[in-house]
Amino acid sequence: MATPETDTSTSTGTQDPPPASWAAPGETDSFAMYGLITLMCVIFLVIYLYAVFDRYAETRGGTTPLRTTIPTMLTIGLAYDLIPPLEGFSLLLPGALIVAALARDIALWIKPDAPLASGGARR
Repeated sequence: MATPETDTSTSTGTQDPPPASWAAPGETDSFAMYGLITLMCVIFLVIYLYAVFDRYAETRGGTTPLRTTIPTMLTIGLAYDLIPPLEGFSLLLPGALIVAALARDIALWIKPDAPLASGGARR
């Protein structure tokens, strides 16, 4: 009988099993599909919650002096959070949007909307 020191036969080593996140070529990667679906659901939830908050803020802040500027700033902030490559753009674009919203708020503050007529049309 051969001792381990003198044994010259080759032995086959056992390999570790592949991780659960690995998919062989040509097979469907279910782990990635679940991750993609989860990511889409999270993005949808963030946008939905923002829309609900924006609608709530619009109804509650209809008479505030900054009723256009604040939702514009929130939209710009959401866009910069969800799309990081926007940070490469010049700050003039969001600055121009905020200035335009502020100008609209000033115009509405100086001359408020005309009241609605009985038929629902503006006079």
